[in-house]
Amino acid sequence: MASMMTDDRIKKIINTAAAASLGLFLCACGNSASSAIEEGMNKVALQEYDAAIEIMLPATENKALREEAERGIGLAYMGQAEYGKAILHFNRALEAAGTADGSLECDINYYLAVSYAKLGETDKAIERLDAVIAVNPGDEAAMLERGKLRLSIGETEGANEDFTKASNAGKHNGGIYIDIYEDYAKFGKESEGTEFLTAAQALDKSKLNDYDNGRICYYSGQVEEAANYFEHARSTGNSDTDLIRMLGRCYQDLDKGENASAIYQGFLDDHEDPSVCNEMGLYYAKQGEYDKAAEAFARGISIAENNTYMQTMKHNEIVCREYMGDYETAAELAASYLEIYGPDEAMEKEYAFLITR
Repeated sequence: MASMMTDDRIKKIINTAAAASLGLFLCACGNSASSAIEEGMNKVALQEYDAAIEIMLPATENKALREEAERGIGLAYMGQAEYGKAILHFNRALEAAGTADGSLECDINYYLAVSYAKLGETDKAIERLDAVIAVNPGDEAAMLERGKLRLSIGETEGANEDFTKASNAGKHNGGIYIDIYEDYAKFGKESEGTEFLTAAQALDKSKLNDYDNGRICYYSGQVEEAANYFEHARSTGNSDTDLIRMLGRCYQDLDKGENASAIYQGFLDDHEDPSVCNEMGLYYAKQGEYDKAAEAFARGISIAENNTYMQTMKHNEIVCREYMGDYETAAELAASYLEIYGPDEAMEKEYAFLITR
């Protein structure tokens, strides 16, 4: 039997990249190609990815701006979870850069690494992050990403080294410690991440926001107190998808599943958000209600715009259909998944199993 998937930080990565890019082209007034890139990156920031690609594609013919244009198109494809296409354009951007090895090239290598990681090509992802860190040894994001990848392949010592350097680099609000611990928890290595949880627990709570305080309480086993922090944040209007997902998990852990379901559904009544659809699907799957889970995943899949959870939910719907005994539909979905996302050893095994049922 296959297992469910959860997503990583892609949505935040895309939003941060787009916001950081908006100031890059302001000095090139009057140049239509540079204006197209600026307009395209604005579309990326607005999560209008098809429009962004259409606008920036002609700018790739301008040799002087090809690197920036290809980078922007790559980011748009990342936003659509088209990681193979994103990699193609990021590599074209680096080809356009030639021997240049500055901040823009580090930026492109970082997004290449994230895209390779999403396709399961961990070695290539780490290689790109190595290149970033060789140029900028204090790059916090690159060290965090490499640490996570090392953790995923069992290189706990190397991961710990990266996480320690990242947590010591630059200025941050302390939330980085709990971010790191969450990565250890994701891979079932909570004991190895204890030092980061301890560092988070030692922070002055009055200087942290409700969300970070809630996460610290949650991973410290103080689930009810965590829920209180998350509820307070929600009551003051600071309700986003990350908070909703954590609050839902709190209620699940407190055996208040109906509360969790109501939280997810209430949020979805006002927001078409794929990440919360995925969380609701995972909740129902845990309850053994695979029909409701499949329905939640299908609802999330139907959200075309800004859906970085598309691949995750397609995978999860296949798993649900299998558990429901609907092998024919599951096999059809698995075949479609392989056609869209390319070679995937685990899904190929799943498909081979399904067509024999």
